[in-house]
Amino acid sequence: MMRKLIYLFIFLLSSYLSFSQTFNRNDGRVVNGSTVTFMHGNHLPDDFLKSNGEVTKYKDIEGSPYIDNNSGAANNLPLGKVYSTSFEYLNTAFIRYNAHTDNMEVSLMEDGVDYYLLKREVDFLYLVLHNKKYRAYEYLLKTKKAIGFFVILSENDTNHCSLLKKEKIVFKKKIVPKNSFISPSPPSFKRNKDIYYLKLDDRVVKLPKKKKELYTVFLEKKNEMKEFIASNKFKLTKEEDLLAMTNYYNSLLN
Repeated sequence: MMRKLIYLFIFLLSSYLSFSQTFNRNDGRVVNGSTVTFMHGNHLPDDFLKSNGEVTKYKDIEGSPYIDNNSGAANNLPLGKVYSTSFEYLNTAFIRYNAHTDNMEVSLMEDGVDYYLLKREVDFLYLVLHNKKYRAYEYLLKTKKAIGFFVILSENDTNHCSLLKKEKIVFKKKIVPKNSFISPSPPSFKRNKDIYYLKLDDRVVKLPKKKKELYTVFLEKKNEMKEFIASNKFKLTKEEDLLAMTNYYNSLLN
């Protein structure tokens, strides 16, 4: 009898350990409709990634196409946190923003070498890289609609008006001088000046350069906004002024 109890105890213990190891690897889950996908360790579900999304590898180019979000003891780990559409924490992974291709690149924490492209979808995930919150939105790029990643500068993007920022890094070709008056230059990446955008409910519009054009963006509240901006002598180049404008506009609609 005692031997049977010992065997039963060993069986239950081994089953428990096996069960624990299986589920300790599943740190979180993503619920989408009726389907539940488990996130294994520091993995993201496959349906978060672009199918056949290849990450460009760069060689012999000065500078970097990435916005620095490194942290950690040696300040060399591109750690990022992933949140759901309701801003619930999902997981932590190696995430870097390629501001040249406008892609979020994700790697497994166990790997840190092979990167995959995250889907660029509207009303999808929030990504917190270091001290900045990113999300993808639809906007007008030149004359065509596009979906790109923006930094959310407002407290959140759920109000009538939110301030966003677009980061961009461009590629400069190698310059081979034709005469001694021109200096040679290797191929390089150069950080462009950030561009501000306003998210007005479901619209994302580029911040106008002139105040007269800005007032029309606020539609039926344009007169109140004109008076508020003029009385405070706000500038369209100062981020703190832009945040004050968006907060005031939201107060008019609430």
